Amino acid sequence: MFFVSPCAADDRALCSLVDAMTAELIPVYGLASDARPTPLSPEARYLLVRRNDQAVGCCAVQPITLETCELKRMFVSPAVRGEGAAGALLTAAEQLARELGGRWMRLETGVRQPAAIRLYERSGYRMIANYPPHEQDPLSVCYEKSLTAAAEASDGQ
Repeated sequence: MFFVSPCAADDRALCSLVDAMTAELIPVYGLASDARPTPLSPEARYLLVRRNDQAVGCCAVQPITLETCELKRMFVSPAVRGEGAAGALLTAAEQLARELGGRWMRLETGVRQPAAIRLYERSGYRMIANYPPHEQDPLSVCYEKSLTAAAEASDGQ
């Protein structure tokens, strides 16, 4: 079973997972060996997913407008992929975005990450035009999901 909880931006487990994510993406996209993710805004909130008290995944939710949040730094350790950690993390991220006033969640992922694309599409995200700063990046694909439609659907069950 997986448990998701908030963490600080400087949490050691979070930093380790972001480093692992970066190391995984360097050869996939031919990035410089010293590549590092762009810093997020101070408003960003961070989540860790754990199994047996061990952090196995992370993400960030960053407000970008009053009604839109962006999912960032989504990563799950290869050892637990396919076991539900990513789904638990994504569900928690969407809930956090709602708590921050978000009505929409956006994200950017890479075209060379088919498992991530499948997860997002299976979770109700629809492809949209690439938004800044990804407009001219042929290796990026952007998605969006209405968080109000999901909340209304779950209220009606």
